[in-house]
Amino acid sequence: MTDAPLLIGVGHEGRCDDAAGVRAARLVRALLWPQARVIECAGGAAALIEAWQGEPVVVVVDAMSSGSPAGTVRRLDASRGPLNAELFRGSSHGLGLAEAVELARSLDQLPPSLVIFGIEGTDFGLGTRLSFPVECAVREAALLISEELLAARN
Repeated sequence: MTDAPLLIGVGHEGRCDDAAGVRAARLVRALLWPQARVIECAGGAAALIEAWQGEPVVVVVDAMSSGSPAGTVRRLDASRGPLNAELFRGSSHGLGLAEAVELARSLDQLPPSLVIFGIEGTDFGLGTRLSFPVECAVREAALLISEELLAARN
């Protein structure tokens, strides 16, 4: 653990828009290194809880499937209250982000500051291309996340 905040990019590169979180995290890494630490995670609940264990400030970015228009970017402060599992329904990670947050909360292992950025996807089938609205949203999310991480350092 260092004083740099941690960004976790969640996703699966072989499931089209599910890769949005990983792609956004890579853009942030290119923009902010070394002011932020960036890791990638397939998104399983145990792996997420382990990744953020002992971290004071964590930002997570993942694709979501809530029924909002494709490319919608949402910021959620998971440290302030329960995360609506419906926002991340249809996860290809099995027990995914929403379940990890609530499990960590119940085990008192939630980081003091946990902000989640969700990028609404439309295509979660097999493939490596992001849909056009999600490709645009990845760039938007990367900028918003960069601002969040820089603010957390102050």
